[in-house]
Amino acid sequence: MRRLVHSEWIRLWRHRIFLLMLAALPVAAYAAAGYMRKANAGTDPALPQYAVAGNFSVLGFEEMLLTVFNLAMIVLAAYVVTDEYRSGALRMVMQRAYTFGQIIAAKALTLAAAAAVLCLWYLLWSTLFGYLLLPHADAFALFYREGTVHYGKGLLYALQFYGIGLLTLLAMTAVLLFFAVISRSVTAAMGLGIGFLLLSLLGPQLLSYFAAVIDQTLFFRLYFASLPMIQWQGIVFLLADSPRYAGWMCTVLAGYLLLFGTGAYLVFTKRDRWI
Repeated sequence: MRRLVHSEWIRLWRHRIFLLMLAALPVAAYAAAGYMRKANAGTDPALPQYAVAGNFSVLGFEEMLLTVFNLAMIVLAAYVVTDEYRSGALRMVMQRAYTFGQIIAAKALTLAAAAAVLCLWYLLWSTLFGYLLLPHADAFALFYREGTVHYGKGLLYALQFYGIGLLTLLAMTAVLLFFAVISRSVTAAMGLGIGFLLLSLLGPQLLSYFAAVIDQTLFFRLYFASLPMIQWQGIVFLLADSPRYAGWMCTVLAGYLLLFGTGAYLVFTKRDRWI
């Protein structure tokens, strides 16, 4: 099993698309820092959304997580699983002494590791460009937190934010892995992934029109049943001085992981699928 995981990891780094993603993230971090520097001109420095060196890694990641990182995992899942099935690479792996369950587990671990690498890579570059391009403040505000924090607590907050962000990406990856397993082409896998992302964004927006007539607790539970909404607004709720809907969001994340992860495993290990 260890050799299989190592082999999957090596193959990941041979995918040009993954290398292009790594090359693109520093550009994205630089562009985001430049944009926020201009946006600062119309923002009160006392507000959490005022970008400084100490909080840019969080502000930039929050913007990118919803779109760039989700799209990156959609593409990776399609190429790591669906493309290898179409090209026959998976059949070559199956000729070795590995079970279907071991193969899908190795691919899931590889995608999870890829998500972690992308997050860490963006954290490093956003920290650098935040320091180079944005104002330096001794203390700055955080969302739903009283007072201000210094760099030490700001860094701890950033690490917690990225950790939860990575967890949401893993839940998203479980969904995408299921789509990749049931699809017979890269186009179909990516289409299903993008469709899921768009529906997850559109549903809460439509729900917002009925916010006035829905019980607030029910509204937020339905709202945070969407993975992108947890990424966009839920993480700051979880890291607030008084966390809100933490139990519900943790349940939702666990539900996506278990439901779609199990579904991907059952479909992939169905023997007549490979006949």
